[in-house]
Amino acid sequence: MNFVINPIFIDIIIALIILLMVIFGYIKGFVYSAYRLASTVVSLIVALYLSSYLAVIFKIYEVQGIGQGIGEMINRFLIFIILLIVLKIIFALIGKIIIPLLKGIIDTIGLLRKLDGLLGAIFNLAESLILIYLALVFIITPIVPGGKEAVENTIIANKILELVPTLSEEVKKLSDGNNVIDQIINDGLNNDSFDSDSMNSIITSLTTAYDWGLIDQEYLADILYRYYDQVQTPIVVNSEQYNQTVELLNKLNMVEFDQSRVLNKMVVSG
Repeated sequence: MNFVINPIFIDIIIALIILLMVIFGYIKGFVYSAYRLASTVVSLIVALYLSSYLAVIFKIYEVQGIGQGIGEMINRFLIFIILLIVLKIIFALIGKIIIPLLKGIIDTIGLLRKLDGLLGAIFNLAESLILIYLALVFIITPIVPGGKEAVENTIIANKILELVPTLSEEVKKLSDGNNVIDQIINDGLNNDSFDSDSMNSIITSLTTAYDWGLIDQEYLADILYRYYDQVQTPIVVNSEQYNQTVELLNKLNMVEFDQSRVLNKMVVSG
């Protein structure tokens, strides 16, 4: 089941966050906002670097089948976010000592003192865009069902994602299950992968993709027909594999589907 995310609600929340961050930056001034922005940029770089190594060690998000590659990317992204939060907390604690010292120095410079509020607002605006961008990247990943579709119908959120279009498009592709599954199925057909192991891998992959909301029932039915219609000799499977297939077929309750076109291509061993 997909969550319903209102695109208008996303834009309103983003607008409020930006407004509050700008006001807060104006009040806090240049030194505070500049330090926060610098700490955010440094935290981003360090978290991005370390996450590639830690993602190999720590598996906080893991899936099998077609979702394995997607799961690995999401796992790294989650570790990246955790590292970013930890580093931001560390910099915030350090800032309690450094910021007052820097502010004392800056206050001796007349021009900067006059522009203190304006510069603070600008730096906080930049930081808010960075943090909102990261939040949007998380929303458009498959881990948030319906997130990509909701963001695509926004105005402000889309503009922010366009700030780094290459990364945004790559993340969006993760939620486009049809393209990924098409490639897997086509590879299987081209290599005549009609043994029990290949079939089980495809069933597991389709189950994962459907449960994630990456594909709908119509596409699921079509992909099952495409694969099993190519099977010339019934595939010998065990009872567990057979039951897993039946369980997937039973999910097709919203479209017309002839289960016999799949089940007749299977023979249960033992």
